[in-house]
Amino acid sequence: MHSTSTTPDTASIGHRVRPGPAVAALGAAVAVGLLVRGAATALGGLPLEVPGAGQSVGPGSVTAAALLGGAAAWLLLALLGRRPGGRARWTRLGILVLVLSLIGPVVSGAAGGVLLVLEGMHLLVGTVLILGLRRSAVPRSAAGRTVTAEAS
Repeated sequence: MHSTSTTPDTASIGHRVRPGPAVAALGAAVAVGLLVRGAATALGGLPLEVPGAGQSVGPGSVTAAALLGGAAAWLLLALLGRRPGGRARWTRLGILVLVLSLIGPVVSGAAGGVLLVLEGMHLLVGTVLILGLRRSAVPRSAAGRTVTAEAS
């Protein structure tokens, strides 16, 4: 009899979210959003305002949106990631939510350069969150799992 241990395919086991990298992903998403906003307003001279709501897209709203969206994504990853294939499902759902979020600036009435900046901000912040949070999810310990093969 011959016995071997193998590491299971990561798609077939659940994942756990490491807090350190997840917090770093949220911080990076906030930073990217604020950098885009700062570049558009300071360098580009664009007043980032939502015409339909009559409100400015300030640093506070950029920070709050990135943190709230990121926290919701983190929670969902922690829940879905526990199951086999959950991280892949979470990634697909995250991409869908990101694509749907692109409707917001259009519906708000933003146009021209403001629309481009807001759409770019959505894409960059969403991408940072998806990639960063996905990397924070690591396979659960495979300790105790062995595969035994018998050879004749």
